[in-house]
Amino acid sequence: MFIFFIFPMINLKNFDNIRIVALISVLLVHTALYNIGIKAISFDMSELSLHNNYKQLLINCSYINLFKSGTIIFFIISGFLFQKQSPAFNDFFIFLKKKMKSLLKPYLILFVIPTVVLIWIIGPNFGVKEDYDWYLLTIKTIENIFLTNYWFVPALFVTLIINFFIKTKNVFRSLIWFSLIWLVFYANLYCHFVPTNHTIWFVAFFFVFALGRLLYMYNDKIADIRFLNKSNLILATILFYFISNIESMVILEYAHNGDYINTLRLGNVLYSFSLFFLLNALFDSMKFTMPIDVSFYFIYLVHPFVLRLTSIYLVKKNLLEFEYPMQIIYNIVHFLIVAIISFGIQQIFFKLQFNSKYLSQYVFKK
Repeated sequence: MFIFFIFPMINLKNFDNIRIVALISVLLVHTALYNIGIKAISFDMSELSLHNNYKQLLINCSYINLFKSGTIIFFIISGFLFQKQSPAFNDFFIFLKKKMKSLLKPYLILFVIPTVVLIWIIGPNFGVKEDYDWYLLTIKTIENIFLTNYWFVPALFVTLIINFFIKTKNVFRSLIWFSLIWLVFYANLYCHFVPTNHTIWFVAFFFVFALGRLLYMYNDKIADIRFLNKSNLILATILFYFISNIESMVILEYAHNGDYINTLRLGNVLYSFSLFFLLNALFDSMKFTMPIDVSFYFIYLVHPFVLRLTSIYLVKKNLLEFEYPMQIIYNIVHFLIVAIISFGIQQIFFKLQFNSKYLSQYVFKK
């Protein structure tokens, strides 16, 4: 039975719950990457199969791939909501102003400014004493702003701006072109002609956003198709998860590419879409709602700072790396610490006031 194109109708009421899962997934991946770092793959790729860390890498990729769906799910939701709101997008400059206010303003206040202060003032004066000149500090600033965990925000902003000019009648045509861009990136994972980091190749995510738009456009027609039961969705999600892991090890061992858990692998794309529809179906039947308010964007913006601080402490205590399977347990414990601290900071931040007005109102669009 073909299970690829038969899905339950997408319910907007489930999006907050799906976002929670996606955010937790992003935090789990980032925590694991901070703990493992580049050390785990800093060896001769041509001798991988003989290397002592092969089994550890296999377990590591299986763990990380389990949570690799977060970014794609966020792009799916963003594309879906963009298409829903598109009839109101008439004036480009009004649209640009709204997105700058809702997306870039918190990004600037909560990330860019603190990052510049850390790199240019706190680091050179209170951190490790290094000989930095203006050029090196500038390069370090650019790398921290665009090539770290925060790449998603400017990437999404550019995606939104480009899609403003793609009218509904041209979405399917744009999907074809965006898919070709992704295919070039995907082939590069195996051929490795140029760097494959998706923070550089963020344009490869455009096809996911376009698919999100199409899901909204054809949501009513999807509802007319007989519903796919949760059992088949679960089987599909498990199948694509295993494909994702197999693909990771093929890229690692035969393509000799250390970027073996890249988000935009075909296996992970299929896994992410399948998981998205599975979550939609599950939350439809569960009717689950969060008992407390969670600002997804605030936690996303603040969690890398928390990760850096906790990682510094863990490095000093020599607690950063363990052998598997203990590493998995440690990753989860570190994730819980980061999640609790990030949520605690959110609770404090949204209760702070300035001039009889909540501080969060100055930062986030209401």
